[in-house]
Amino acid sequence: MNKSEFTPNPYDVLEVSPGASNKEITIAFAMAMKKRKYPPSAIAIARKSLMNPQTRIIADYLRPILAVDRRFKHSDFAILDTPAPKIEFLPEFNSLEENISKGDRILEGDKRLGAVLFSQSPIKK
Repeated sequence: MNKSEFTPNPYDVLEVSPGASNKEITIAFAMAMKKRKYPPSAIAIARKSLMNPQTRIIADYLRPILAVDRRFKHSDFAILDTPAPKIEFLPEFNSLEENISKGDRILEGDKRLGAVLFSQSPIKK
């Protein structure tokens, strides 16, 4: 890939967050011109695209969610030798099936209340 084909995300060029206001973008534009991390044309294009609400939506959509892939600084994989942690369930779940089977029983009072509520008939004693 040729370096001229790569267009960085405007947020990365100006080093602002997606929630930046127009005032913050203008200040970031001046700072980016001083730093000269990117070519002046790329900085100008970034400012122009973030100041326009329609092109800003495109920049929001194209902004990567994950961080840029970087090389590992260390090659230490010793952590892979440690065993995985043991998962322990709460003791309340030990008798869960038994409690579910007991829950199938409906009390007489609940049956009468259900009949009254769903039949729209007056309460019978």
